Amino acid sequence: MREDELFRMGSYNSQGYYVDGTHIDSDGSIGEEDDTSSGSNDQDDDEDQMDFEEDDLEPESSISTEDEEEEDEEDNDEWTNQKRTDNQNSVAYYAAMEMLRIRFPFQSIAIRISDFCCLQEKDLLNDTMIDFYLNHIVEHVLPDSSGSKVTVLPSLFWHNLSLRQHASDSEDEKLMSDEQKMDLKFGDLHDFVADFDLQDFDYIVVPVNEWEHWSLAVICHPYTSKARTVIFDSQLTADLNNLQNMATLIEEFMKYSYEKRTRTVMPYPLPCVLPQRMPQQTNNYDCGIFIAEFARCFLLNPPKDLDNFDFVNEYPEFNTTNKRAEMQRAVLSLSPNRARWRPLVELLNGYNTAAPHRAL
Repeated sequence: MREDELFRMGSYNSQGYYVDGTHIDSDGSIGEEDDTSSGSNDQDDDEDQMDFEEDDLEPESSISTEDEEEEDEEDNDEWTNQKRTDNQNSVAYYAAMEMLRIRFPFQSIAIRISDFCCLQEKDLLNDTMIDFYLNHIVEHVLPDSSGSKVTVLPSLFWHNLSLRQHASDSEDEKLMSDEQKMDLKFGDLHDFVADFDLQDFDYIVVPVNEWEHWSLAVICHPYTSKARTVIFDSQLTADLNNLQNMATLIEEFMKYSYEKRTRTVMPYPLPCVLPQRMPQQTNNYDCGIFIAEFARCFLLNPPKDLDNFDFVNEYPEFNTTNKRAEMQRAVLSLSPNRARWRPLVELLNGYNTAAPHRAL
């Protein structure tokens, strides 16, 4: 593994990732001690280790059994403060370590080194970083005086909802009533968002990932005469049917959810709005960065006339430059072990910039 490949792990799904063909689950967290476990004295090859200071990886002490079959090592690493096994000085071990665990109103998020590393240049943002930053905007960036009630649905919501687009009718479904079919289609998702009480919000933010491309849907003023679904996308094509289908599916679910909660028909439709002159990415990896900035701009200053939404007129200073560094700072500002990540931040940014910026 080349040195410049060591940190290219951020664009994998945050539920786990692959290293040398082996699936690694993301367990272990900063500040918690793992049980020591047995292992041999053989060390991994140098190319499988992260390029830290040698003293950081040297165990402070080790205790052997009489048979010398097991060895417990205590990690004196400034980055981890954890006990580790013999194979825990590998890239995979450090990638799985937590930098931050934070509880938002409807979502608990753990950010690991592998998640943070997707904030380097030319990498795709993963679901963890998208969910974190959108919630960070709502909880820490929007002023209390805005008066708007905003919530963010986890990216997992759209993943589950999108599966309903491709559901095929079975023989059993042909015998069902319309209500039974809707229960089959959306019932479990309605339970998934039962704690959100969608009627109470002015804006519902829905991150969308299709074919490794991020888009953003914002449901505005649901169940009122001003109800709209605004779709943001930084890579528009000649065929916009996919975005319209996205809005239609969201409307179907919102209608189902309203009727299940109130036992009445949804009073207003939820038409789709596609802003004019949306800024477009010029590469294949900044879609997540664009939707993060789309969300920040829109939620801080929503347009008064959504039906005539010209993005450039509303947000003439839109800019994604240094957005990755801003997101790094957002994570580090909330981390209780902020100083420990300085070598990681400098190494991460030094690979991709002529003059590395500091996020600390």
